[in-house]
Amino acid sequence: MATIEKSTIIKASTAEIDRFALDASTWPQWFQGVKSVQTDGVFPEVGGSVETVYHSMGTNFTLTMTSEELVVGSHLVFSMDGMIHGTQNWHYEAEGAAIRVFCLFDYELPGGGLGKIADKMLFQRTNSSSIETSLQNLKAIVEQQ
Repeated sequence: MATIEKSTIIKASTAEIDRFALDASTWPQWFQGVKSVQTDGVFPEVGGSVETVYHSMGTNFTLTMTSEELVVGSHLVFSMDGMIHGTQNWHYEAEGAAIRVFCLFDYELPGGGLGKIADKMLFQRTNSSSIETSLQNLKAIVEQQ
């Protein structure tokens, strides 16, 4: 399983960050590669899910993200099923008058050994860049409000 951890500091309250981070309808605005989302009406509450269409490396694929743990203003953990299997853990830490937003992305590509080789050669770099860009986009959109 591959692990990517990124963070950024956002000069806003957790409520202002949650307004975008927990509202899947805003993800195409700031989450790199997200083209569309369809929630079940329960997400982000625990057990709720969102079907997400991603575009990466010239192809579209669908992931179903299911909320596993939610503490508003603190953290969200969701599982991912589809082309990639794994979890994303988003959590906040106060840093002075700002909030450090962390994203821990644990995932596995299908294909056993070949999937691991492809991940090392290409996907980890792409996923790392995508998470970094997404955090910077989230920062920009929240701080503009």
